[in-house]
Amino acid sequence: MMFIIGLDCIIRSIVPFCFTENANKEIWRQLNHSSWDGLTVCDIIFPLFVFVSGAAMFFSLSRATQKNVRTFLLLRKLWKRALILIVLGILVNWWAFHDRIDAIQPFGFNSLRYASVLGLIGISGALAGSLMLLLTRCRFASLFAAVILAVVWCLQTFGGDMTPTGCFNAKVDALLCPGWLHGGTFDPEGPLCILSATALSLLGFYAGSCCRSSFTILKQSGILILLGLVCLGLGAVSGMVIKGIWTPAFVLTTGGIGFLLLALFRFLFDTSAWGNRLSLPLRVVGMNALAIYIITRLPIYKTLFDQLNSHILQHFTENHQVENLICSSSYFLVAWLFCFMLWRFRIFIKL
Repeated sequence: MMFIIGLDCIIRSIVPFCFTENANKEIWRQLNHSSWDGLTVCDIIFPLFVFVSGAAMFFSLSRATQKNVRTFLLLRKLWKRALILIVLGILVNWWAFHDRIDAIQPFGFNSLRYASVLGLIGISGALAGSLMLLLTRCRFASLFAAVILAVVWCLQTFGGDMTPTGCFNAKVDALLCPGWLHGGTFDPEGPLCILSATALSLLGFYAGSCCRSSFTILKQSGILILLGLVCLGLGAVSGMVIKGIWTPAFVLTTGGIGFLLLALFRFLFDTSAWGNRLSLPLRVVGMNALAIYIITRLPIYKTLFDQLNSHILQHFTENHQVENLICSSSYFLVAWLFCFMLWRFRIFIKL
């Protein structure tokens, strides 16, 4: 979330001052999505949301079942949340529509993009949560994730040619997704991608159950590391890593990274006396991730910052790099301070 609200822009602004030209090019490549196959740091951010959402869902559903909340009510809450996220995702896409350079045609329902980041998170989480509520056994999470990935692998391998125009996802999206598609011929948040994301959410759910075991934190971290290495190994032998269509190799690779990072932060923050303070900058943003995501995508938010920076930067018109650093830093700090204010007053906006 820190990257999404502007930390990546700060890194881009600092890089020219600190590294050689070749290093700059590689860092910039890592801070942008892959054109098709391959994996960059930027490609990992969104899947980690899905993974962590699954891990957090384990704790929320466990608390609810311990309070004897009826399964029907929990299912209704999951799908109500998914519906709200779908609507919010369409609104975010609508706001982005006005900023697109090629948005020449007048507004209409066919000009909207209905698939979205928020919609994928909501539906995949609802599907994964529904499976876990109905089966009531955490160990089935990894089994169902494997089944889903096997089905997706078969569809993508035998139903297409792994190109943007000929992949099986493009055929499904053309049939089921109205409006325009983010990838032109396919959408990276389309129906088949949601199915793949459900598997990743289930892996996260299983990771959450590992953190709730009776083992010590050190042993829990060891189990998470082992699971992460297994996922990375399976990802390496299961085909091409393509974020645009969420191939099983992409899901397994990002899931493996999720396991490893969860082990790292579990050990770093939960075994150290300084863990609570070290994690504060992350918790401040994480506790209101949805709110700050929506706010920073409001058209008025960007407009206000552009006007503010135009006044501030009058004294730096001859140094473009300094301008970029000031703009990106102010954009990020205001967003973080807004999250800190909400956290300070214990205002947590959730669904």
